[in-house]
Amino acid sequence: MTSACVDRAASPSRRRSAPLQGGAKSRSDIDALNATFINGMETGDAALIASVYAPDAEVMPPGSPVVTGAVLKTVSLEEREDLAVEEGQYEMRVGADVVDAGKYVVVHRKLPDGGWSMGLDIWNSDSPPQQS
Repeated sequence: MTSACVDRAASPSRRRSAPLQGGAKSRSDIDALNATFINGMETGDAALIASVYAPDAEVMPPGSPVVTGAVLKTVSLEEREDLAVEEGQYEMRVGADVVDAGKYVVVHRKLPDGGWSMGLDIWNSDSPPQQS
C-alpha cells in the first residue's frame, strides 16, 4: 500500500478561475443576483427567484436530469388577512421536452413584517409512479 500527500491548493481541480473581467463591478452585480436569489428563497417569492435566471438557464438538481425550463400557472389564489392558498399547474422541461407535469398547492402565511412565506408546499406529478 502506498500513500502520498497531495497539495490540494495546487491541484488543477481546486484552482480558482481567473478573476471576473470587469473587476469589482462584475463582482457586485453577481453579489446582487445572489442576494436577490436568497431573498426569494427566504420569502418564498418564486417570481423573485425566477428573475435571476436567464431565459435559457439550466438548473441541475440532485438526482434529476438538467432542467431547462419550468412553467407554473396559478389556477386560483384565495387570500385572507394572514393566509393565502395558491393552486396551480407546473411543467418541467429538459430542452424542449416536458419531463414532468403536475399540480401544486401552496399555503402562504403573512409574516409580522407584512411579507409572505410559504407555510406548506405540496406537489404531485401527473405521471404514474415508476414500477421497480
